[in-house]
Amino acid sequence: QHRPSVLFRSNPVLDGRLAVADVAKLVDGGVLPAGRAALGKDRRDWSSAPLNGSLGQVLQKSTVYANNAGLYLPVLADLCLAAVDTLGWPVTCNAYLSAPGLEVSVPPHTDRQDVLVLQTAGKKKWTIFAPTAVTDADPLRRGKDGDAMCYDQLGNALLEVTLCPGDALYVPLGFPHATSTAFEHDGAVTENDDSIHVTMNMDSLIWGLSYRLLWAASLRRARLAANCSDDAEEEQRVAGMTWAQYSSLQAPLPVGFASPDTCQGGLGVDLRDRASTWSGNGGHRADVLVTDEDIDAAFKMLLAHRETLLQMHRHMYLDVLLDMSKVTPLEREAGHWNLLQEQMASLRRSLGWE
Repeated sequence: QHRPSVLFRSNPVLDGRLAVADVAKLVDGGVLPAGRAALGKDRRDWSSAPLNGSLGQVLQKSTVYANNAGLYLPVLADLCLAAVDTLGWPVTCNAYLSAPGLEVSVPPHTDRQDVLVLQTAGKKKWTIFAPTAVTDADPLRRGKDGDAMCYDQLGNALLEVTLCPGDALYVPLGFPHATSTAFEHDGAVTENDDSIHVTMNMDSLIWGLSYRLLWAASLRRARLAANCSDDAEEEQRVAGMTWAQYSSLQAPLPVGFASPDTCQGGLGVDLRDRASTWSGNGGHRADVLVTDEDIDAAFKMLLAHRETLLQMHRHMYLDVLLDMSKVTPLEREAGHWNLLQEQMASLRRSLGWE
């Protein structure tokens, strides 16, 4: 299982790569959509809210974010393009800006994708915790929209780190984390240094690049080959699962950035073990119908799907850098997302789900 970690420090390529002025020009000009993190009661959760003012005005009290910023800022499109090739994964990016002195920039919460955090200016303190047992709340959207995560329930932090310009932090999906820009005895950062970081999103669930989809595709292929019924199954209840059980299938496929250092027993053994853990079978074989051939065929289909997604993301960022589509940034974003949704519909048809 992947764990949060600092990947590198003081990379000059990142230091100063994105500044407040770069973002403010587009946000205040109505070109780049942005929002703010509105803190809930006692600052224990947060929700997305409109800016309702200029970026400079809002930034004094709230963290400001711009989703899909790589489709609007060439300096980030270049970074995303490099990340797609380096990580071997479909990558999008968000920009986050926080004024110094915020005791709570964002309270503890979880996200539904693995992320790579790249600090470009100022400082930000990150506190990352181990995932908790699954409740009725979506485990990949905890700490948001009224669902508060209490520190006494999270226990001791797995990692506490302050990111400075040029630093990079990896946070796996589902790991609770909180941020702050309030520092004591901070000699290096003055009160005028806003914190800016770029979050590289490595989504696996929304793009169909998870172990869970691999198992579903393998099982469907096996059932059809055996002339067994493959009726739609009820969504399995996840409340009450341990994190190890939940994350067994809700994890990225072992390719690209998620490739394992070692692989004992091969993909078939790994997938069956994960499916058994997910279903709570105590280590027994998850489904006797599924063969290695079924798993290999499903895996090859998802690898081809992944390669198409990579090509589409490369084209998307080249469009930003070279202005190939000759449309407004908002129209460009909508056009590329429509193409990506068409690819996801094609995957569902290949699986027989549409």
